[in-house]
Formats: sequence, structure tokens, C-alpha cells
Amino acid sequence: MGAIHRVVPSDQHGVVYWFHGPSGSGKTRLAIDFAKPGWLVIDADDQRDMFKTVDMGLGFTKTDRIKQNMILADRALNASKQGIHVCVASICPYKELRSKIKEMIPWVNWVCVFGPDSKPSSKDHPFEEGGWRD
Repeated sequence: MGAIHRVVPSDQHGVVYWFHGPSGSGKTRLAIDFAKPGWLVIDADDQRDMFKTVDMGLGFTKTDRIKQNMILADRALNASKQGIHVCVASICPYKELRSKIKEMIPWVNWVCVFGPDSKPSSKDHPFEEGGWRD
């Protein structure tokens, strides 16, 4: 028999801040600096390393990026339902993906990050046509 996992809802959900933008823009540093004690910080690069240990095989294709971000969104949603404030740091480069996450977590707050070390758009570091702000 498998384990049973349930999210015990809080009286009030936590807030989710999603720091997104190009690679190297400072999303993780900003999320860590913004978070208060007791908040959860979910970093996409750390999660990707964890996925390797369970052999999820997520790469950098559009499909893999969407799958990874939906996993991050699910973790953020479950934590926020327990009253925990969450900061997510992830490139999250596609407008349609951000719309899907917004449907999943209506209280998500998007924080678009650009920094002096932001990488230019490329296959490995995609930018959504039309920009990051929506």
C-alpha cells in the first residue's frame, strides 16, 4: 500500500512570489534576499539537481522546461495552501506557461528580473517573443 499525502489547508494561504527572467539575472539572489524567516525558497537550479538524483531526465527543451516549472508550481501551491509564503526563482520563459501557472495559483505575484549579467536570448536561454512582461 502506498503512502498517503495530504495538504492540510491553512485558514489563509501564503503568498507566492515568482522571480523570473533570463539566466544570470539574479533571480535566486533576489528571492533569497526577499524571503523572510520561515518562508520557503524554491530555486529551479537546485530542483533540477534533485531531479537528476531521481532520474527524471529533465533537460532544457521547451517540454522539459514546462514540466519542470509545473512541478515547481505544484510545490509552491501546496506550501502556500499550508499558509507558507513562497519565493520561486525560475527562468519560466514562456508566456503560456506563466498563464497556466497563474490559473493554478491565482495569488502568484510575478517579479520580472533583469540584471547586468543577464544572458542574451539563445536556444539554451530562451526569451519569449514579445518580452517577459505580461
